[in-house]
Amino acid sequence: MTDKASLSTAISRGLRRRCPACGEGHAFRGYLKVVDTCSHCQTPLGAYPCDDGPAYVTMLLVGHLVIAPMFAFEFFWNFPLEIVVPVTLTIMGALTLLLLPFIKGGFLGLIWHHGLKRFR
Repeated sequence: MTDKASLSTAISRGLRRRCPACGEGHAFRGYLKVVDTCSHCQTPLGAYPCDDGPAYVTMLLVGHLVIAPMFAFEFFWNFPLEIVVPVTLTIMGALTLLLLPFIKGGFLGLIWHHGLKRFR
């Protein structure tokens, strides 16, 4: 592949958990482990560090999606905290585990597009 993908293309390919360079090969092995090289275009995806950033963004996103409704249930509808807190924590945990691989893929696309390789 000689032409570099645009930023939006690289991020959207990453969000689909595909190689940001070609969009064909899988970018992940298992849940969150980035493959060393793309099976389709041989791009060294393991050289691009996307370690902590995706976790921070996922928690920021999930926090905004879940905490505001939690306050609404508590203050507007007077649901007891004994129900609201466990339900909210369960939803936050499930949503975090669901979104994290996709956000990590988007980060991989962003980092790949800018060429920010890990120093070894």
